[in-house]
Amino acid sequence: MKQLARSFLSNIFTLLLAFALAVLIWVNALRVEDPNRLEILAVPIVFTGIPDNSIRLNAAAAPETVQVKFEGPDSIIAQTTADDFTATVDLSVIPFNEETSVPVIVQTNVDQIALLTQSPEQITVQLEQLVTRDIPVILDIRGDVARGHLQGTPLIDPESITVAGPASSVESLDFARATVFLNNDKEDIVSSRQPIFYDQQGRVASVRGLNLSVEEVNITIPVTESAFYTEKPIDVDVVGSPAPGYRVLDIRVNPLSVGLRGLPTQLEQLDRVQTEPIDITGLTENYRQQVTLVLPDNITHDEGEEIFVEIDIAPFSTTDTYNPIITVQGLDRDFTAVVEPESVRVVLFGPLPVLEAMLDEEVSVSVDLFGLITGTYSLEPDVSFPDRGVELRSIQPSQVTVMITRLLTITNELTATAPITETGSLDSLNSISRSDGRPNEPPSSDLAAFLPDFLENVWSEWVTARRSATAVPPTTWLKQDPS
Repeated sequence: MKQLARSFLSNIFTLLLAFALAVLIWVNALRVEDPNRLEILAVPIVFTGIPDNSIRLNAAAAPETVQVKFEGPDSIIAQTTADDFTATVDLSVIPFNEETSVPVIVQTNVDQIALLTQSPEQITVQLEQLVTRDIPVILDIRGDVARGHLQGTPLIDPESITVAGPASSVESLDFARATVFLNNDKEDIVSSRQPIFYDQQGRVASVRGLNLSVEEVNITIPVTESAFYTEKPIDVDVVGSPAPGYRVLDIRVNPLSVGLRGLPTQLEQLDRVQTEPIDITGLTENYRQQVTLVLPDNITHDEGEEIFVEIDIAPFSTTDTYNPIITVQGLDRDFTAVVEPESVRVVLFGPLPVLEAMLDEEVSVSVDLFGLITGTYSLEPDVSFPDRGVELRSIQPSQVTVMITRLLTITNELTATAPITETGSLDSLNSISRSDGRPNEPPSSDLAAFLPDFLENVWSEWVTARRSATAVPPTTWLKQDPS
């Protein structure tokens, strides 16, 4: 029996050993086919247990994720994401207004994964209680209303601003100030202002990150006239007329109205007030002067307030027509010119007195022929007139025709140097010289054919010179080379 028991135990031990070896071999086989691998993931941190009416300070500076390093089979790691992990920070037991280090608890729902390390393991947080306060708004009025006016009791809407936020920031606030500037206002002032907050030490305090019930406040400041004061517009009393040819362009008074003091019954009867009479008879220039007002008895205006009147006077503008003879400029002395037409129609625009005083001789028209040779040209004439505020409106015609010809001269008179006989001879033509002194050779040996053409040219040039603006003496064109 004992021997049988020993045999049974020996077999059981052998069976267990064989099973363990089989499992070990199976595990090793799995590791060869699906080895372990390390992986790192960023897991978002979730804050839990935050008390009511509290806020986490410096939340922007705290890390938002924790780096988790873990290990597991490659097939499992390949399917693992950050959603398979949780990283929580419990804030339910930390005190207010103190920086406290709290552990970050990382867990996973995957059994075959082993968590190795995490970073960070703890984070520093600070909780602060949320509070709400009403901060009063103080109105700061600078400047004054207009003279003769009264400033009423200002109205602020709302009179306080509700501020919500961390206790350390809200409790330090003392008041908010809204500033309004007055500049001699005569009517009610209605405006919106963004107040500036101040702390308990009177320094400007930041409200960034705090919740405000309103960003701006509405301010109303009533402004009324005093019982014995009113303001009336000013009329300028102008008599007479400017000089002939001149007119009044504009009349201005500065200021446009004036404050008056007196009995209410008298002030109510006044619609406007007038200046003393201003005589502009015969004026040709602008009028600038300080004036006085014509006021009823027992009514005065503010002392020291000066009233100025400005009257702009300008001449009438019109047009006038001139017909000057065209003159020639820049023409070489060996040429002559004929201009068609001889005169042009010039229209000038400007002040009437200036045009009436302008003489016909002061308006001139010319054409510049500098560098031009014989031929016919169409040129634009130049108009000259005094610079007295006058401008050129038109010139008709806008272009003129200029014919330029050469002047012909003969060195000696025909009757003295080249007597013509019935037979004639070429020797007689040798006495005809060019303008430079060299003998002129006739273009043909036939005198009878040469002489008529020559005399015809001489006659044509003489007639042209007679027609030009400046006549040329015969002694000049008779000296020209006939060629």
